[in-house]
Amino acid sequence: MRPLSSFKRKRILLITHAGCDVDALCAAASLFFELKKRNNAKIIVPDHISVPAKTLAKRLKIPYKISRGESMRKYDCLFLNDFNELKMAGSLSKETEKFRGQRYLIDHHRPGHKRIAPDGNSLVDQNAVASCEIVFEWMKKSGLKIDSRTASCIAAGIVTDSAYFLTANSRTFYIMAEALKKSGKTFSTLLSLFSVPRAFDEKIARLKAAKRSRIFLVSGYIAATADVGAFEADAASALVKIGADLAFVGDSDEGKLRISGRASQSLTKKTGFDLAKHVFQLLPKYFPGSGGGHPGAAGFNGKGKDINEALAKCIELTKDYFRKRKGFSFKEYT
Repeated sequence: MRPLSSFKRKRILLITHAGCDVDALCAAASLFFELKKRNNAKIIVPDHISVPAKTLAKRLKIPYKISRGESMRKYDCLFLNDFNELKMAGSLSKETEKFRGQRYLIDHHRPGHKRIAPDGNSLVDQNAVASCEIVFEWMKKSGLKIDSRTASCIAAGIVTDSAYFLTANSRTFYIMAEALKKSGKTFSTLLSLFSVPRAFDEKIARLKAAKRSRIFLVSGYIAATADVGAFEADAASALVKIGADLAFVGDSDEGKLRISGRASQSLTKKTGFDLAKHVFQLLPKYFPGSGGGHPGAAGFNGKGKDINEALAKCIELTKDYFRKRKGFSFKEYT
C-alpha cells in the first residue's frame, strides 16, 4: 500500500461498516486525523453506530455523519474500514459498489467471497486482532508522527476488539504499549473514553439469553442458542462467560434476521473450529444475507421470519464440522 503521506489534495470518504463499533470508528478516525492535513476528508457511518463508539466519538471529538444514502460522486477515494463485504456497508452498499474512483481497504476479518478493493490497495491481515493495529503499522511505515488523540484511538480500538486482551498476542501488546504511551493517558483513563453503564435493556437481554437457551453437547463441548430481542452479541458473550463453549444468539424482526456467535478461545485453538468459516459464511446458502467475522466472534445479517430455524442451522453447521472429527457425539439437554 502506498504511504499515507502520498495522499494530497484528494476528496476522501472514510466508511465504516454499518453498526460501527469502536475499532471501526477508531481506524477511520486515525486515518482521518492524518489525511485531513493534506486532503478534504470525511467519515461516514452507515445506518447506525454502537453506543461505546458514539460515546468515544463525543469524548475525543471525532467528527462523523450517520448516513443512509450518501452520494459518493464528488469523492476521489474511498477508505473502507473494518469490513470486506459490500453488504456490511448497509444502506451504502450499492453506492460503494458503483463508485468509480480508487478504493482502499483496511481490515482484519476473514476475506469475503468477492474482493471489494484491488489487492494493491488492500491492507488485510487476519492475524491482527483489530483494524487499528493495521492502521498503526501503516502510519509507522509511512513515517508519520502519531499524536495523542490518534494514539488514543488506536489503543481504544485494540482494547475493545481484543475483548480486553483475551485474543491478544505479542504484536498486540507491543503496539498497545507504544500507543498508550503516546496517548499520554493511563489505562483507566483510556477505558473511560468508551465505557458506558450497562443499559437496562442490555441486562435484560443477557438474562433472557440464559433463561431461554437451548443447550447441546457437541463432541464434549457445550453449545447454546437463544432468541433475544436485542444486544445479541452481548448476550452471546454472556453465555460463553457463564459456561458455554459456543453460543449463537439471534433475533428476527419484520423479516430481518440477526445472529451473533461467540466461541471460547480454548475451543477454537484445540479444534480449529472457526465461527466465520464454518458457520456464518455458509448461512447465506440457506438465508439471504451476509455473514463473517473471526474464529471466536462472528455474525450474520439477513432475511428470514423464523429465528429458531436459523439458530438450528447454526447448530447443524457446527455438527457438520465436528462430525468429520474422531469421536463425534451429539446430545441436547432438556
